[in-house]
Amino acid sequence: MLVKKHLLKNFSSYEFEFIIVNDNGNFLEIILNRPDKKNALNSKMINELALCTDYANSNDKIRAVVYKSNGDTFCSGLDLKELSKSKIFLADVFNKLHKPKITFLNGNVYAGGVLLVSCSNYVICTSKIKMTLPEVKRGLFPFQVMDSLFRIMSEKKVLDWCIRGYELNASECRDLNLVQEICSEEEFEDKLKSIIEEISLGSPNAIKNALKVFEEIYINDQIIKKLNNALDYLKNSDDVIEGVKAFKEKRIPKWN
Repeated sequence: MLVKKHLLKNFSSYEFEFIIVNDNGNFLEIILNRPDKKNALNSKMINELALCTDYANSNDKIRAVVYKSNGDTFCSGLDLKELSKSKIFLADVFNKLHKPKITFLNGNVYAGGVLLVSCSNYVICTSKIKMTLPEVKRGLFPFQVMDSLFRIMSEKKVLDWCIRGYELNASECRDLNLVQEICSEEEFEDKLKSIIEEISLGSPNAIKNALKVFEEIYINDQIIKKLNNALDYLKNSDDVIEGVKAFKEKRIPKWN
C-alpha cells in the first residue's frame, strides 16, 4: 500500500486538488487537472495519484483505470520548482497498480509524463501529439522513465532517446510501441467503451493476479530505488541549477 489505510475509507469524500476522479462503477477515471502548470507533477499530485492506485487495487468492482488530462499538455513531468525528494516513487504509482491501465492522450507528453504512458497497458492518442525526454537539457536524466521504457523498447533505442532528448511524433510513438492506436479525440469514448467491454469479459481475479505477478517478476524495487537515488543526486548538482535557469530564461544551458 502506498498511502495510509485510513485515507481509503474516506475516498468517496476526499477532496482532490490536482486531479479529477470519477468512479464509473467498472472503471476509475483520473483526469490530470493542473493545466496552468501543464499538468506538472508535484508531491501532492503524486500522492493523489497514489491514493487512486490503492483504491483501485482494493475495489474489486473496478476493472480498469483510465487516465486523461485537461489542458493542451497531457503531462510535463515532475514540477521543476519542486525537486525535493518525494516519499512516494512516481514509478510505484503505476507499476503497483494491478488493474489494466488505459491512457488517452490529447496533449503532448514530456519527461516523467512518459513514465505514465510506458507503464500503461493501452495508450490511444491523437495524430497531433508528441513525446519528448528533455531531462538532459535540464541537468537531469530520466532514470525511472528509462527503466519503464526498457520493458517495451530496445535498450539501445531507449538510451539514445534519453541521451539526446529528441521529439517523437504520434506515428513514431506507435512504431516504438509507446502507443497502440491513433484516432481522433471524438473517437475516444467509443474506443474506451470497446476496451472496457473486452476487459470485462475476462476474469477480474485472473487479470489482477497476472498484473501483480508481472510486477513481481519484471519490476525490481531495488533497481527503482537505486535509480531514484541517482536522480536525487543529480537534483543537487550545479547542472540542475543552470539547466532549470536556462529553461526559464529560454536559452541554451552553459554547462561547466
